[in-house]
Amino acid sequence: MEARHRAELGWIKSERTKLQRLLVSQSSSIQSLEHNLEQVITNNSALYREQLQLHSTINNLLKMCPKNKGKQIVDEKKYRDCAELFRAGFNRSGIYTIYININQPKVYCNMESAGGGWTIIQLRKDGTLDFHRTWKEYKMGFGSLTEEHWLGNELVYKLTNQRQCTLRLELTDWDGKLAFSQYEKFYLGSEKQNYRLFLKSYSGTAGRQSSLVINGADFSTKDMDNDNCICKCALMLTGGWWFDACGPSNLNGIYYTSGQNSGKLDGIKWHYFKGPNYSLHATTMMIRPLDF
Repeated sequence: MEARHRAELGWIKSERTKLQRLLVSQSSSIQSLEHNLEQVITNNSALYREQLQLHSTINNLLKMCPKNKGKQIVDEKKYRDCAELFRAGFNRSGIYTIYININQPKVYCNMESAGGGWTIIQLRKDGTLDFHRTWKEYKMGFGSLTEEHWLGNELVYKLTNQRQCTLRLELTDWDGKLAFSQYEKFYLGSEKQNYRLFLKSYSGTAGRQSSLVINGADFSTKDMDNDNCICKCALMLTGGWWFDACGPSNLNGIYYTSGQNSGKLDGIKWHYFKGPNYSLHATTMMIRPLDF
């Protein structure tokens, strides 16, 4: 029994030694963790102080800046037409907002045809939209900018009177032939002047002479007859247009489909391109500054 007790006592002493060593190791680890925690707390405090200092610096800089500087930056991004957008690097065709005085209308910009920078004022391509409209509708505009539409005489009047503009018309027949008519100078009179058309310097492939009245004509609609014919051209030929005495063109006439487009006096007509009785497949009217 004495030998067994001695053996148990030796085992107990061995276990006690192991426990003492473990306690010493754990104490060292705890001290190391406490030290690391103190460093983290110190670093967080320093970071917090740096954040406060940075916030204070930013506030001081904002106080030093002029109050209207932010407004000036915004104003620099206000473009008057598609030409200014194109020059600013917006070279993809699509819908954009332009600024005319306090107005902010949306327009469709053609950034591809003939050098780009064109503001679309009329588009016809499939006959989905009725163009036999009232004076007010032609004044304010109608249709969808990405589809068939008329931009609006009032907006075109403002666009063409803020600077000299060029007018380009692109015409497509039912065989896919594309032609164009271009006028170096184009502008509209005010509503009091019946949105009178003013043109100068014709060129293009859609006829040797202009199918628009160069010497000027007032705009007419089915409820506002301003032409020089007793027959009321807007009622007879349909649509709103600068008819004069009915004249050789009307791009807002009735849309006739292929095979039905010949022999139509009231169709989409451009006399010096396809004759007086041929209704076109598609038309686009667009403007941009003369100095583009």
